[in-house]
Amino acid sequence: MTMAGQKRSILDQIPSAQEPPEAALPSHVAPVKERWSRRRMFGMAFGVATAAGLGALDLLPGSRPRSAAAVVYKTYHDTCKGFVNASTVCVPPTAYYGSDNCTSGWHRDDGYSGTCVSINYTSYSDTCAGRNAWRWTGGSTTSTRRKCSDGYYYSVTCGSSGSGRFSICRTAI
Repeated sequence: MTMAGQKRSILDQIPSAQEPPEAALPSHVAPVKERWSRRRMFGMAFGVATAAGLGALDLLPGSRPRSAAAVVYKTYHDTCKGFVNASTVCVPPTAYYGSDNCTSGWHRDDGYSGTCVSINYTSYSDTCAGRNAWRWTGGSTTSTRRKCSDGYYYSVTCGSSGSGRFSICRTAI
């Protein structure tokens, strides 16, 4: 029985969801922070693994280019010491003319060492009258124009004693 002598049903004792009770105290529950999704967790783990892997690769020999020497190369203004041959570009024809021995139009002056190979490039700074390179114009028989930058190429592979030879970086001018 209630105060006024009325009977209350059991449903009247259930609190309302819209109205707070008369003696309600404020809640101390903090809002829940948003957690990272599974996709975000895997993305972060993949990013960390990739960065660590690339960092480890940077420690391997030959993975970073060697610093360039502060050498100022000069080109002889014309053909050099009689190195003129209208049929052969940048003499001698027995020199190594690989595309790997050039850096920015000049003969490389660095090296590389890997698991089973070691390559060394050396530029000659005074092959042609105190200059590293000369111009080849081909005379009157061709319109081809080249700059010939001299150096030396030395290579050692697994199981070999190594071999080297005169090399030329040949670029169009």
